Amino acid sequence: MASALPVRFHPFRSTADPSFWLSHNSRKLNDLKLSEESVPLHGYFAISTNSSGTLRFVNVTDASIRRNEAVRTIGKIYSLNTIESFKKCDKNTFLNGASLDGLLACCGVGSSSNETCDDPNIGLVPSVCLTYCDLKSNMTVYWFAFPALAPKSGCGVMYSSNCEGAAPQSFVSDVWEAEKCNDLSKSFHQFRVLQEKDQSGIDGSVWCPPFFMLLEKSMKCLPLNKATYDSLSKDERQQLVFGFVDPNLSSDPLGQDCKIAASDVPLGWTLRNLIAYISLRLDLGGANVKFLSFRPSVLRRISASNECEVDFEDVNDEIDCNKSLLVEIKIPLASDYQWQTDNNQEYKCVGWELNAKSKPGPRSVDLRPLVSPSHLARQANDLNLRLMKWRALPALDVERLSQLKVLLLGAGTLGCSVARTLLGWGIRNITFVDSGRVSYSNPVRQSLFGIEDCREGGKYKAVAAAESLVAIAGPDVKSEGVVLTIPMPGHSFGGGKDGAAEVNVVKRDVEHLHELIQQHDAVFLLTDTRESRWLPTVMALATDTPLINSALGLDSWLVMRHGPSSSLPSSKATASEAKKLGCYFCSDVVAPENSTRDRTLDQQCTVTRPGLAPIAASMATELMVAMFHHPLGNCAPAPDKKDISTTYNPVDDGSSASSTALGLLPHQIRGTVVTYSMMTPTVPAFPACSACSDLVVDEYKRSGFEFVKCVCCDMDGSYLEGISGLTKFREDAANKMEDCMDWDEEEED
Repeated sequence: MASALPVRFHPFRSTADPSFWLSHNSRKLNDLKLSEESVPLHGYFAISTNSSGTLRFVNVTDASIRRNEAVRTIGKIYSLNTIESFKKCDKNTFLNGASLDGLLACCGVGSSSNETCDDPNIGLVPSVCLTYCDLKSNMTVYWFAFPALAPKSGCGVMYSSNCEGAAPQSFVSDVWEAEKCNDLSKSFHQFRVLQEKDQSGIDGSVWCPPFFMLLEKSMKCLPLNKATYDSLSKDERQQLVFGFVDPNLSSDPLGQDCKIAASDVPLGWTLRNLIAYISLRLDLGGANVKFLSFRPSVLRRISASNECEVDFEDVNDEIDCNKSLLVEIKIPLASDYQWQTDNNQEYKCVGWELNAKSKPGPRSVDLRPLVSPSHLARQANDLNLRLMKWRALPALDVERLSQLKVLLLGAGTLGCSVARTLLGWGIRNITFVDSGRVSYSNPVRQSLFGIEDCREGGKYKAVAAAESLVAIAGPDVKSEGVVLTIPMPGHSFGGGKDGAAEVNVVKRDVEHLHELIQQHDAVFLLTDTRESRWLPTVMALATDTPLINSALGLDSWLVMRHGPSSSLPSSKATASEAKKLGCYFCSDVVAPENSTRDRTLDQQCTVTRPGLAPIAASMATELMVAMFHHPLGNCAPAPDKKDISTTYNPVDDGSSASSTALGLLPHQIRGTVVTYSMMTPTVPAFPACSACSDLVVDEYKRSGFEFVKCVCCDMDGSYLEGISGLTKFREDAANKMEDCMDWDEEEED
């Protein structure tokens, strides 16, 4: 006699409608509060190859529901108050406590006043869910279980070894004739109709019965319960087959539509509790029992108007029988379900669901997209970017852009325009730095402000701009306004009666600005005056933070990216294969000074044609986005002269070292609306630059605020010129000029 083989069971998978989780979180917040008591859990599995082995959980159970093409589960859902209690919970002990009483009562072990426990169609298909709802972040951690009574170790469920030469598991079509298979379909349909008429007791809902008993000679389906079983004659019991609607419809575990042996097909999870019921309730432990794994390709809904009418010619019985299985199993003894622990006998459950990695463990669901209106706004805002990836720009890194933190130094005309363009690129973490207030002259040119922002002296520009971004794009935008004055060369401080206090304020501003630049992924330099750009330029180089500079003239504009520090690690510096790119100050041979001294009003204000700011802001943002799409990022070289077309050319062939997914990455972009022309020059770094030279950056790293103080309080710029080497550069230039001008008068004669 061949040794018996263990029966393989296919576990359930869970899925839940979004409304299920929203309703559960609402119930926890408004009703359960600190209570960890269970509430009813409702679900079902449909007879469909698209949802094979899947239990779907729904929000509510309607007493009038008519889903007679599906099998239901009634269970319990628990909501723990802390994530720590969820993690520390002994899951096996919890499952036993939540499920054993109901299962054992249904199997006739113990007693229960709950009438649902006496109905095997309900009591043998239980479910449990353990959750923790983080109501603050709208995240839910959960773990579903589908409890099944487990025999003790060494007493597993085995196939019968006494099948008289036949296989213990076979396809129905290999054992029964086609006519008999057709009779099975008719009988089960009639059984469902009769069951519907009797399902007006518990809650009035109508579902497909998951279990039945089949008299093989007459092909008659009977309800599964002890009373019906006890009423059968000896002859009827000998021909009895226990049937169950198998949730595992697939006979191909690999999903490849290949023909496999019947013995290789796992059986549905609901069979486990049916076997326990037969052993404990019907007292058939040790017997060899036949089972029908009923797997119709489709289970049609029975209409209330014509319950007894069906056209069996429309039913593809051959497909049903090909998937259904006849199985013979040796039923475990009742004692096999009793585990010995500490001189006591107890029962145990198994059934925790596997996670996405096919290992026992919880899963989580993020409800923020379901409850936050801002998610809908963000989804709509990002539609343009998502559509770009379809065909035009498949390499567009939308996720990276959405994670960037961008710092805007200046919340004026340029700052407002840059911020709006950043939103269009899906960038939502934006910080403004500005010390000015909104005046009545601003709203017409600065798109983030309105008249209300000008009242009572005006709101701080940085704060008002940050608030406006949130109002425009929703609370999903993380925008902050920082009121801070940037120290400038030639703008002395600390000389008055409150000098010490003023020095401390400026020192805090310097430290705060340094932290902000270091904490962000990119900086836009958009201030009004030339000297206000000096310190951020030095800080960006000292912290290795990419910086985009934009400036406006009356009818021209400049956008440029500052190159990285020459003191970068060699791994980056050598990869660039290019000279260090110049900064905003590299074309100057004098240090920046106070540009507002002795100036008329039109010279103090940024007088510019209104159309320039949107152009420059768009170009600056596009330059930054392209930079983050280059493999070298801020270290990317500028295009060679041969790569720059002097005629209109909207195509980049990608051959340049400065090419990105979005096109070429220039060093500078200069344009004018006088001739409506634009150029992209490359300017190398000036070794004696007052801002980006190594001598200046190193001195800032070494002395910090003291260096800044000396530069700002030096009214003629000689200190900074001495540090950077500008003084020596001019002396050398003067000496060379003098040498060129010297001549011998006698030789001239």
